[in-house]
Amino acid sequence: MKREKDALLAESEIVSVLRKRFGGESFSVVKGIGDDAAVIRIPGATQYWVLTTDQLHENVHFRREWTGPKQLGHKALAVNLSDVAAMGARPRFYVVALAIPRSLPRPWLIGFYEGMVRLGRKHQAILIGGDLSHSKDGLHISLAVLGESVRRNALLRCGGKPGDFLYVTGTLGKSAAGLRLLQAGAQTGKTPSERQALKAHREPEPRCQVGMWLARHGFCRAMMDLSDGLSLDLLRMCQESGTGAVVHGDRSPLFPRSRAWGCDPIELGLHGGEDYELLFAVPPRHALSLESAYPAKYPKITRIGMLTRSLHMKWIPESNMRPRPLAPCGFDHFRS
Repeated sequence: MKREKDALLAESEIVSVLRKRFGGESFSVVKGIGDDAAVIRIPGATQYWVLTTDQLHENVHFRREWTGPKQLGHKALAVNLSDVAAMGARPRFYVVALAIPRSLPRPWLIGFYEGMVRLGRKHQAILIGGDLSHSKDGLHISLAVLGESVRRNALLRCGGKPGDFLYVTGTLGKSAAGLRLLQAGAQTGKTPSERQALKAHREPEPRCQVGMWLARHGFCRAMMDLSDGLSLDLLRMCQESGTGAVVHGDRSPLFPRSRAWGCDPIELGLHGGEDYELLFAVPPRHALSLESAYPAKYPKITRIGMLTRSLHMKWIPESNMRPRPLAPCGFDHFRS
């Protein structure tokens, strides 16, 4: 059936339209619409600055009955810091705008800011302002974060080349497994695995130190964070870089313990979303140097595949199996 002329587009299509029709061009704009953050140069500044913003809306991104105020404050800042980390930048300042119902208790609001500021201090990011407004339909949160590049080396999605190895940090699918627990009514978690999954969903850890380390050492040439699921975010990197990709299932760092509560670790790892890990592309000549120099104190990194000349994305479940198409089935606000 032909799509109606005014039907709502997918998120990536909306971004493409906005970039083509309204994206501003200037000497000061190093990278505008279409990446994890914008990159700008300011006359006299020794580094580039990166700017990002993100929103969380009640009953879309979170439910207050599932998430405490400190946890939500943490997560609201974490998803923005993750964008800065994806650029290889150092977070510096942030502002927050809230639209809140009049019934929101004052202790809840104070707890929200405590959780947010605590995470900011951990990453040396300072709250410098914002806005408050009344809401008639729940809690709405919007943050903007300003970061500073490392040696003017902002890592973009578009730098990948065919043959580059693909790496991810941490574990994929743990946050989505935590969401499944919440949807099933499990608020606290009965086992260590359940508690890990719930924490990953409620209080994700942005990989700021890893992003800065990668930018400083120059091992990778394309990077982004995983917010909507590996399958969808990898497609975005491929489209920006003009490549395809192959991902190996037996090499991917999944969360198999989620099987205990009825999850498919592969499905959650590929399509679950909200991992806020880093996905990055490394030239083969740098792979061994990266793996030997990477600090053990940081979250583990795993080589999961490579970028290809073919524009298709492929998934190889096990080493002796034929590649199969990898469909981008991650989270999209405008697609069911």
